[in-house]
Order: sequence, then C-alpha cells, then structure tokens
Amino acid sequence: MKHKKIKIAALAIVTASLLGGILYSEFGTKKSYDYSDYYVESKPSKITKENKDNEEASEKELSLFLLKETNKDVVGILEFDDRIIYEPIVQAPNNEYYVRKNINKEYANAGIPFVSADGNIDSKNVVIYGHSSKWNNIIFTPLMNYVNQSYYKDHPTFQFITENETRTYQIFAVINVDLNNLDDSLEFTQSNWDSNNAFNAFLSDSINRELYKTGLTVDPEDKLMTLVTCDTRDNNKRIIVIAKKI
Repeated sequence: MKHKKIKIAALAIVTASLLGGILYSEFGTKKSYDYSDYYVESKPSKITKENKDNEEASEKELSLFLLKETNKDVVGILEFDDRIIYEPIVQAPNNEYYVRKNINKEYANAGIPFVSADGNIDSKNVVIYGHSSKWNNIIFTPLMNYVNQSYYKDHPTFQFITENETRTYQIFAVINVDLNNLDDSLEFTQSNWDSNNAFNAFLSDSINRELYKTGLTVDPEDKLMTLVTCDTRDNNKRIIVIAKKI
C-alpha cells in the first residue's frame, strides 16, 4: 500500500507539472482548436414570453457524434454556466499525449482537456486536466473564478455530456495545491479508493483544505469529478475543483 501511494504521488506530480510547463508560453490569440465545424442546431427551446414570436428559437451546441467521428478518444463534453467552459474531453492511454495536441492530434500549445489515464468517465473520481493561461481565457482558465466564494455561490454546478446521459455535478470543494510543498496531498488525482474509509479520509482532507466553506456533504456512495488546472498567479500551484454527481 505504501509503494502504491508513492507511485500515485509520483504520477500526480508528473501530470501536474506537465500542465504547468506551458502556462507562461505564448498562446497568442488562437484557441487550441476551432470547434465551429462541430456545432449543430439544438432542439427548439421551450416557448416562453420572451420567444413566443419565434417558435423555432434555438441555439447551436457541440455535437458529440461529430466530435467522435473526428477523434474516437473524445469521451464527453464539459459545459459550465454561460459556456465559460464548453469543451470536448478526451482520454488517451497516457497523460502526456494530449498535453500539446488538439482534437485532430496535431500540435497545439494549449492542448485539449483529458481524463486521467488511470481511470475513465465511470470511475469513482473522474479526474480531468486542462491548461490555463494568464493571457487568454483558454480551456480551464475560467476555473480561476472559483477562487472567489461569491462566484461559486452563483455557479455551483456544471454538466458533463456523454453518449448516454447528461450528468450534473455540484462543486463541494475548491483547493489550491502547491507542488513545491511535499506536505500537500495529491490524492485528488486518484480515480478510485480501496475502501470507504480511505475515500472518507480523502473527503475530510479535501474539506479541511478548501479555500472557503461550501457547507455541502458527500456520502461514500457519491461519485466525483475533479478538474485540475494551473494557478495563473503562481506557476507552481494548481487550482483543484472537486464536485459530486447529483
């Protein structure tokens, strides 16, 4: 067990470090990929007073089918309020593959968000890594908003769209991790735990380390999603957003 934890910690540091490696690179004005070709018309909105004169009122949305046609590694779409984050999510056999590749598997400095290779979208904890930039609002940069409790209160949930369902997650902890601090636990990178006791210990540690109190509780049977990105204020730190499926 001790060796397993050391291995997990080592892998976590490597992956987290890869995210930070290009935090201060020149992203320019381009996003990692232009997804305009993957938008389709959504179903007509429910008729309201605001759109009663336009029964065909609709908005475009990313097509998971079209995205997967281009790249079979696409496993879902992450969507936040107002689509401040609206990104396809991929998964590869290793965590290095998509750090600097786009959906076409071509070089892209900002990469594409990816699920940790040691789990999958049905794991106890779905860990997703993505880049941030202090210059541009790319990929996971908007997660920096959650440093402020007032923003969290207005935007406590997000969605993850898969082939079979649309999941809603409620954020219960926002953590700031220092990679230089050897006492800072990296257990948030785990996809599974060996027992409920180990899982509960992780939850207690996460809640004790959160930047502010959310007041939410998590049960042993809950499933989690953890989003990891660079802290744009300090290249050695990471912003961790942990949510439970509701």
